[in-house]
Amino acid sequence: MLFVQTRLILLASAVLAIVGYATVTYGFSESLKNYVGLSFVFGVLSSIGLTLFISKSDKQANQHKVNRTSASEAATLYVGNLPYKVNEHDVKLHFEQFGVVNSVRLMKDKRTGKRKGFGFVEVEEGDMQKMIKSLNDTIFCERTLKVRPAKDKVEK
Repeated sequence: MLFVQTRLILLASAVLAIVGYATVTYGFSESLKNYVGLSFVFGVLSSIGLTLFISKSDKQANQHKVNRTSASEAATLYVGNLPYKVNEHDVKLHFEQFGVVNSVRLMKDKRTGKRKGFGFVEVEEGDMQKMIKSLNDTIFCERTLKVRPAKDKVEK
């Protein structure tokens, strides 16, 4: 993901540098045309610096996220009777009111792509019981949620 972001930033920077070059070359007086090459190089170098800064901050943020997840164990909750119209973001926002949510997976029918009405929410282990007590048998988008600890997946 970071590699794709970096490439997009570099591509956008190159396009902006070329547009800037064309603007200065064709839109300004003769005295500014002497500095066109220098301004182009400055634009490219500043965009590379910006890219390196962004990628460094992304790496630090990802490292912090990895450290936080590994420091505390995760637990998975089964969530049943979900409304078919909700998405992962809606469920995450609803559950985050009661603790830390690491991820949400809503199950879909492989053939039709429609949601099946249940899913799994990965939460911090310390928040699991609180979430079950707070959310089980509550109304969410006109449906009564069923929230339980998820059972381990059986290998076939």
